[in-house]
Amino acid sequence: MEGSKRTSILKNVRFFAVIVGAVIIGFVLNDLFYVGKTVRGYKNQRKVLQTRLLCETDHQVLLEACRDLSRRVDAGDLKSGRYNIRNHLYEQVPRFPKVILDLQPIYVYIDENDSGRVIIPIFRGFDHFGVTAYTEDYMESGPKYKYVDKDLFYGDRELIPGLWYYDDGYIDDPEYDKKIDELIEKHKKGK
Repeated sequence: MEGSKRTSILKNVRFFAVIVGAVIIGFVLNDLFYVGKTVRGYKNQRKVLQTRLLCETDHQVLLEACRDLSRRVDAGDLKSGRYNIRNHLYEQVPRFPKVILDLQPIYVYIDENDSGRVIIPIFRGFDHFGVTAYTEDYMESGPKYKYVDKDLFYGDRELIPGLWYYDDGYIDDPEYDKKIDELIEKHKKGK
C-alpha cells in the first residue's frame, strides 16, 4: 500500500514538474521571439530613417532650415538648447521647418555656445546617426578637432558643404562609407 502511494505521489510530482518545465520553456521561447522581433523592428526602423535622411531629403533645403534656426536664435526668436521632438514637444517645435520635422528626429540641438551649429540625432540605441549643420562662417572660424587620421572633424561624411552626416557605423568599420554609398545608390530618386 505504501509503495503504491509513493508511486502515485512520484507520478504527481513528475507530472507537475513537466507542466512547470513546459510553462518555463514557453515563457523563454516567447521572450526570445519578442527579442528577435524587437531587433528586427529596430533594424528596419533604422534603415527607414537612414534612407529618409540620406536618400529622400533635399540636403540643401535641410541645411537652409538649420541655418534658419540659427538665425532665429541670433534674432532672439528662439533659444539655443535642446528641443525634444519625439517625446515632449516644446511650443516652438511646431514652428520648426517641415524638412526637419519630417525626419522624425529624437531632438534638435542648437548649440548653446553661440556657434550656430545645429545637431539633429535621428536614431539612437545600439548605435547613433544623424546630421550636424554648420553656419556659413563656422567652417572657417569654428573649432577644429583632430580625429584619427582626418585633419578636420565635423562629422563622418560631408553630404554638402556645411552639412555632415555622422554614424556610429564608421567607428569600427573602415569600409562603412561603401555601405552608405550602396544604400544611396539603391534608393536614388528615379529608380
